[in-house]
Amino acid sequence: MKNLNKQLLIFFSLLFLASNIKAQKIFSEGYIKYDVFTNEQAKPSGVYIIYVKSGNIKRELSMDNGYNNITIYNAKQKKTFSYNIAEGNKYALELSHFEVEEKNNKFKNPTFTKNKQSITISGYQCIGSHVQYNNGEEADIFYTSDILPSTEKFNTMFPGLNGVALQYQINSKNGMIMKFVANTVSVSPLDSKIFTIPIDYKIVTKDELEKLK
Repeated sequence: MKNLNKQLLIFFSLLFLASNIKAQKIFSEGYIKYDVFTNEQAKPSGVYIIYVKSGNIKRELSMDNGYNNITIYNAKQKKTFSYNIAEGNKYALELSHFEVEEKNNKFKNPTFTKNKQSITISGYQCIGSHVQYNNGEEADIFYTSDILPSTEKFNTMFPGLNGVALQYQINSKNGMIMKFVANTVSVSPLDSKIFTIPIDYKIVTKDELEKLK
């Protein structure tokens, strides 16, 4: 009888483990669209979209005040490009690995503290957590472990997070508050052209762009 109970325990433990593994999916292609709220306003004041395909990542932030920022990480070239418009001319600023690392340095080695909150966002069960950065900035997030990023470059702001943040609020030291809430999680195929720099944008380095201004 003891052997039977032991076998049953092992069986159901493995079954539970298998179900958890099956529930987790790699977010390798698709997009997540977030509503952007600033300074605790009730209505969104912008849209943020992250596109993913074959390791490529495109991030686009569009605010109602006219601010627009687009960055593309090309997995094959291992390069990051940021769209800029200077004096009416369009440029795709090529960022070196060092420049990207320096820009994201403030997000390195954050401390995650889970809380007991749990909510559903875009059909995914999300766990609450507080994030503390080494530079003093903080963030409150809700993330799902049902989908996992296909590359560590996806979770730039939350390195080491075992999942994808579908809601997060950034409290900067200058008092600015930005809250992102996912309203769409799509795992449908994407056109590779999304990650192609438009032909009317000239690729330049930081030094070249400074000379053109």
